[in-house]
Amino acid sequence: MKKFINIALGLCIIGLAYIFYGSIMAPINFDKEKTIRDEAVKNRLIDIRIAQVEFHNQNDGRYTASLDTLIDFVKYGKLPTIAKVGELTDQQLDDGWTESKVLALYEDAKNAKNRKIQDEKWKEAIDNGFVTRNEDGTINYIFSRDTVWEDIIGSLFPIGFNADSMRYVPFGNGAEFEMAIGCDTTKSGSFMHLFEARTLFETYYGGLDEQEVYNIIDEREQLGRYPGMKVGDAVSGNNNAGNWE
Repeated sequence: MKKFINIALGLCIIGLAYIFYGSIMAPINFDKEKTIRDEAVKNRLIDIRIAQVEFHNQNDGRYTASLDTLIDFVKYGKLPTIAKVGELTDQQLDDGWTESKVLALYEDAKNAKNRKIQDEKWKEAIDNGFVTRNEDGTINYIFSRDTVWEDIIGSLFPIGFNADSMRYVPFGNGAEFEMAIGCDTTKSGSFMHLFEARTLFETYYGGLDEQEVYNIIDEREQLGRYPGMKVGDAVSGNNNAGNWE
């Protein structure tokens, strides 16, 4: 009988220890998994922001509310970059030359309809050390600035980037981000386009402790804040900031 009691007590101690350990580890494990999911969602929203900003740059300051359009832009779009050859010397700068003036001189030379004017322009470029000219008349640029177009994947995003994944919320079981556009005016009265992309906590916290999730959502709602992760704002400008920043 005494042996049975000792065994029962031992089992109770083990059970209590397990419960105690679980009560300590449960919030730790929750925070660990929450951090993993939050980071994944943040990174996906940052990708969307990068794509939207470049879309904005190439489309007269407008954003898109369509994930399909944004994904196609990333997959097939081009990024303008400046290919630079040479730098202006101190003497050229002292003489009043700027990059825009040199490039304007090139354009004048190329577009001149009169051969004499064309030769004068190229001679000015040669005399100032911007180009040399071969005997056959071809130009060698010592200084140039040319726009080249590179694939967005490979420039803004790494080679192998899966643009199609941008639409999906990590840990969201196939759920897609919500995206919206809007407009506002700055303090100076100028017009500006806006965008936002977002997802609720409940979309990607599935399977985590329900009470902990409820507490996080309730706290956000009590503060009048969006109960999820978002970047940008389609109502008032926030410089495309994420609500975690």
